[in-house]
Amino acid sequence: MLELLEYGPTDPFAYNYNDACTAFANGESAMYTIGSYAVPQIQSVNPDMNIDSFVMPGCDNPEDNVLNSGIDLQFCVTADCENKEAAYEVLSFLLEDSTIQTYLDDQNAVPCKDKEFELSPALDGMVDYINEGRMTDYQDHYYPSEMSVDAQIQTFLLDGDIEKFLNKFDTDWLRYNRDIIRKVQEYEEKGGNE
Repeated sequence: MLELLEYGPTDPFAYNYNDACTAFANGESAMYTIGSYAVPQIQSVNPDMNIDSFVMPGCDNPEDNVLNSGIDLQFCVTADCENKEAAYEVLSFLLEDSTIQTYLDDQNAVPCKDKEFELSPALDGMVDYINEGRMTDYQDHYYPSEMSVDAQIQTFLLDGDIEKFLNKFDTDWLRYNRDIIRKVQEYEEKGGNE
């Protein structure tokens, strides 16, 4: 990320998410390093924009590259739900193939249901990774929000101090995950059989 800053605008921090989507939609940049989830917002400004994508290389060996992807929606019915039958009826509708395809078309999304669906042309640069299962979950799903990693990354990009960033991240990781770390240690001490 730090290396990419030199290819961006003079003050990349002047753009918030909405401003960046609008600027890209208006042709003010040739490339936008963001997830496919931004396509609907970009196309709300420029519906005719021809958008394609590619997987950002994360290592030197192309075979080791993976697509970061995350499930941002989840359905559930709570144990205390008074209208479970109605809730399950709604879920059945939402999980019908035609409803899923409508959602995929509208949101430029990838389905979690194992079935053949038509994907947006904006995902063409990622299709091989999707079909081959060369995907991994977003890193931010693995650390607690209390770490304020977004602020840590912003600070890192402003000052460029890699060691300072990594030291703070590691220290905060231990601090905010001490309960999970303790549980894993207890699990491992018991032979990992529970």
